[in-house]
Order: sequence, then C-alpha cells, then structure tokens
Amino acid sequence: MAGRTRLTILGGGAGGAELAARLGGRPDLAVTLVDRQPSHLWKPRLHEFAAGTIDSTLSDLSYYMLARMRGFDFEQGDVVAIDRAEKRVGLTGPAAPDGGGAAPRRLSYDRLVVALGGVTPDFGTTGVAEHAIRLDERADADRFRARFVALMISARETGRAARVVIVGSGATGTELAAHLRQVESGFFGAKHRGGRDILQILLAEAAPQLMPGADDTLRSNVEERLAALRIDTLTGAKVAAVEADGIVNADGTRHPADIVVWAAGLVGNPRLCELADFDVDGKGRIRVDDRLRSSVDPAVQVFGDAASLTPEGAGAPLPPTAQCASQQAEYLATAIPALIRGDEPEPFVYGDRGRLLSLARAGSVGQIGFGRRHDILVKGEFANAAYKSLQRRHQWTLLGPLRGGVAIFADLISPAKGAQLKLHG
Repeated sequence: MAGRTRLTILGGGAGGAELAARLGGRPDLAVTLVDRQPSHLWKPRLHEFAAGTIDSTLSDLSYYMLARMRGFDFEQGDVVAIDRAEKRVGLTGPAAPDGGGAAPRRLSYDRLVVALGGVTPDFGTTGVAEHAIRLDERADADRFRARFVALMISARETGRAARVVIVGSGATGTELAAHLRQVESGFFGAKHRGGRDILQILLAEAAPQLMPGADDTLRSNVEERLAALRIDTLTGAKVAAVEADGIVNADGTRHPADIVVWAAGLVGNPRLCELADFDVDGKGRIRVDDRLRSSVDPAVQVFGDAASLTPEGAGAPLPPTAQCASQQAEYLATAIPALIRGDEPEPFVYGDRGRLLSLARAGSVGQIGFGRRHDILVKGEFANAAYKSLQRRHQWTLLGPLRGGVAIFADLISPAKGAQLKLHG
C-alpha cells in the first residue's frame, strides 16, 4: 500500500463495477470496491430476472471473482457513514441467514467515489411500501418472480386470469410487461399450448402519453407492439393509493390487481443524505461539478444515479441511466489519475446515444443517435443486436478483452442458460 493512492468506490452498479475494473491493477492505485451484494448484475435487465426470461450465464458476476481477476479489493457490506474529515467510510454486515453477521469496520481512503445508485420513489403515495413491488435490486426481482409463478399456477388451475398492474411506462415497466406476456404460455402443459387469457396486464402512466420524454415515432412504435401483445395501457392515471388488491386513481377509479409493480421514476438513494453533509438536489442526488467532484469536497467524486450534473445550457440534470453511468466511469478512469497527479482533466461531456427497448417476442425497438440527431428508428434484428451489445460491452469492460471475449463466446454457445447460473471465482 505504501506510495499508492487509496481509492474507495461505493457501489458496484453499472458504473461502479466498470470503474473498479478499469482502475484495478494500476501500480499507483489501491482500489477497493464496496457493495452490499456479493455479485453484480446488469440492472437494465432486472425485469428479465423478474419475468424469468434472462438468457445469459454472464448476467450475475461474483464481485469476489471480479476483484481477483481485475486487481482490486472487494468489501461486502452496507455503507453507514462517511467521515470526510478523517477520510473514513463506516461499513456494517453483511448479515448471515442465521442471525450472525460480519463485524462493523472502517475503511480509510485518499479519494472516494460515490456510486450508490438510485431507487424508485413512492411520491408519498399511500400503500406503495406495503402492497407494491419496486424493482430496485435482485431481491425485488426474486420476490416478484415467486409471487408471479404462484399466481400463474393458480390462474391456470382456477381459470381466473391473473391480474398484474404496472405503474410507470418507462423502460422498466414497458419491458417487464412484454416479458411477462412472453412467459405466459410456459404455464400451460403440452396439451394446452394454445391456452390464452390467464394473464391480464395493465400498464398505467400518470403522464398524458406513454413513455414520457420519448420521441413520438418511437412511442408510436412501442404502442403498436404493446397492443399486439394484448397489453392494456392507461395514460393520465394519477395513482392516489395502492391497496392489497389493486390501485385507486385520484378520480376514484379503481383497477383490480393481484400484483402491483411500482416503476414510477428514479431518485437518488435516500442514504446519500444520511452519509455525510452532501449538497443534494430535489431528487436526492448529490450535486457535482463538470469533473464529477462533489460541491462540498473535491476529494469525493460522485457519478451515475447518485449524481446531479446539469450541463451548461441544459434545463435538467443528466438522466439516471446505465448509459450515462458507463460514460462517466470511462471518464473517471482517466480523470482520477490526472487529478492525483495534480492535473486538471477536461470536463465530462455526455453523448446521448439513444435508447433501446427489448419487448420480448414483439422484438427490440429504439432510437440510435448520430451526432446531435436522435431520429434514427431501429427495429428488428438490428435493434435486437444493438440491445444485446450494450450488455456485451459492459461484460467486456468488467472481464477484460481476453477473458471477456472467451466468456462471451462460451455464453453465446452455451446450451444451459438461465437466471440461476453464476460465474463464480
């Protein structure tokens, strides 16, 4: 450790894991990645874990294995405090199933990177915490999957259709709806493969249109595909309460549901306000400058869903997406060594490369940006390949060119893919 700058990264999501992989193994840095989970998953595909349609053995990667491969240290635990004066981070856990757990400890750092991600807010809506499922992490997806399987089996046996209401028509809600329709036929036996109508799906959106912020051409294409999948949609649905058996809109309209999924937006992790005296915006994200340095401490940098960066001339902060986090990780991989040397790096510049959605058997669709224009609609096999390439590039960054290439090739030809398989160290 002597002579090496101690860099601690809090959060192993899309950006945090990539940054650790990019900087791990450098002779001038001692990199430590902290996450409460033992393994990393590509969050943009969390809806596939929930639906049970995940098709990659590389979708769940052990942090312990990655740390050994890429030359960084991994600490599993919950971040409970950041002492900026002493440059220490307090950790607890993880807890063991039998009630035991790891002892609390403190990690010292020279430079700190906060990438603790975001969560789905309830906007103060009654009953969300008690009755809805929010897909923020793997445990949420597993909980949804267990309930959904039991519900579908009951629907098949009783003939009463299972009712799923998804609140929020962003990427998570829209893709989840499509993938649930795909797995519906799997609950029929071989003699009833043509069975239908045991699953009713309602996609409810508070805005006047589905997919707020999307281009009209993309929105229209997605709406056509959702209709083909027999997915009901409802706009202007301002949900006032979530109950055990449905949702209630502000106008009193009630929509029955056996499962409610709450996928209404993203805000900063509530812990960000509790860890230290950070300056946060209205959505609980830490304000940073154009080098991703926190406004209260230049030794603390923040990125991804935890950061609030409004580019010059822009009317809103950068979007909380994996695309943005990945670009910021690539930037920090060169900016942090420059700052340690005493140099001032160039500002971070975000390049919006469009958006892609996977709608299961209805195909992939999206927009790819070229330069300042983002009006190229892509669909079919090209869109499907582009969608999958996003995760492949992420895996390549995590595993490195050689191991990544071999692992991705093996994954592509593997006959045994599924959500339960992991790449362990």
